[in-house]
Amino acid sequence: MTASATTGRLVDRRAGAPRARRWSRLRVIVVLGLLLALVGTAGWVVLESTLLSVRSVQVAGASRVTPAQVLAVADVAPATPLARVDTGAVARRVGALAAVRSVSVSRQWPRSVRIVVHERVPAAVQRSGPAYLLVDPTGVAFATVSRRPKGLPLVTAPVAAGEPALRAALAVLTSVPDAVRRQLVEVRAASPEQVTLRLTRDRTVMWGSPERGDRKAAVLTALMSQRATVYDVSAPDSPTTRQH
Repeated sequence: MTASATTGRLVDRRAGAPRARRWSRLRVIVVLGLLLALVGTAGWVVLESTLLSVRSVQVAGASRVTPAQVLAVADVAPATPLARVDTGAVARRVGALAAVRSVSVSRQWPRSVRIVVHERVPAAVQRSGPAYLLVDPTGVAFATVSRRPKGLPLVTAPVAAGEPALRAALAVLTSVPDAVRRQLVEVRAASPEQVTLRLTRDRTVMWGSPERGDRKAAVLTALMSQRATVYDVSAPDSPTTRQH
């Protein structure tokens, strides 16, 4: 190979290098443009189009409240893009229903919203005129019924004693032995430290405060083997019984 031929090849390579670099840059620009177009299209489909919009709202766990009530307060507009549904706001609106203890809301791709309701469970009832209020273990009254449900004790506390007395009465309920609970008619709380239980056959249990509930329950179970009208476990280390 002659020196002139070698020189010619070097010149051709040097002349082609800029064209290769321009073509490489052009390919990068084209690929980036396609990627941006795809991302923009995907964003439009998810956030703006009706392709992934709400077609249905499913409600589970509702019994005291109806699915229609849940749907009404959830206020999820049909055809809303699913990604734009504010699940937190929906949960707060549904959670404002008195009978709802907690709620979870999730997107069910591609076209649905699922609302799972966890309702309050009644622990007792309070009088409300001729009706009764269902009260959960935390003292929240969440529903009114015309008749007292079987198995739910009546809880009373003076208005002056306030919520602490009511909460104390409900706390005592969690410690009452099952055998005694089946005979329970009413729980009274003159104050948070003065809770009494009224049982069938005109019997009374002086329980005191909710503290040492397990110990009081064990002592009361033993005392109930004795015939008496008053069982006092307010001081569980020195319990007493007596007749009226």
